[in-house]
Amino acid sequence: MLTIPQFLDFPTDKETLGIIDFFLEMLDKKNNALYLHSQQVANYSVSTAAKMGLPFNEVACIKTAALLHDIGHLAVPNLILDKYPYLSTREFSTYKNHALAGSSMLENIPEFSHIMKIILHHHENWDGTGYPKRLKGVNIPLGSRIIAVANYYDRTINPCWKNWQKSHTAAVKELHNLAGIHFDPEVVDAFLKALTTAKK
Repeated sequence: MLTIPQFLDFPTDKETLGIIDFFLEMLDKKNNALYLHSQQVANYSVSTAAKMGLPFNEVACIKTAALLHDIGHLAVPNLILDKYPYLSTREFSTYKNHALAGSSMLENIPEFSHIMKIILHHHENWDGTGYPKRLKGVNIPLGSRIIAVANYYDRTINPCWKNWQKSHTAAVKELHNLAGIHFDPEVVDAFLKALTTAKK
């Protein structure tokens, strides 16, 4: 049985926890790197949301969404996941469906109605070039904007992603360069401040 990190108070009813645990177990069976990545993104997202001074209930909501943001990968073939980011146009089209797939997996579960949009839009870009809806700026849910930065950073530095691991310094430089293009500048600023605090 996998355990959900308890770095914030979390919904305690057994049914909700059971659903979260089920999806995390499925991610672990699919690809252990995805499971570990989800844990890290949740940690980074919580720290960033707290640094931004968001209300407790919103931080907890973002935590839930971050833990489950990649469950749509359960519907993506391992061959494609293993090749990412070096995908053909057709493969990338399949890969991009994971955001919608993840949101759809939760659509009939009332307890998760508040995080569906966050999961759906976590690959939208600040300048409107992302997917699946090409949302722009503040039209992107704040939780999605936070997860987007945390997701990018962890995938960049995490050795589990053998295709494109980079150093912390390189990752930070890229986040600065992409602020205002792919990422909300305020979120990037809060993320980097939270990261600096954690490293002290």
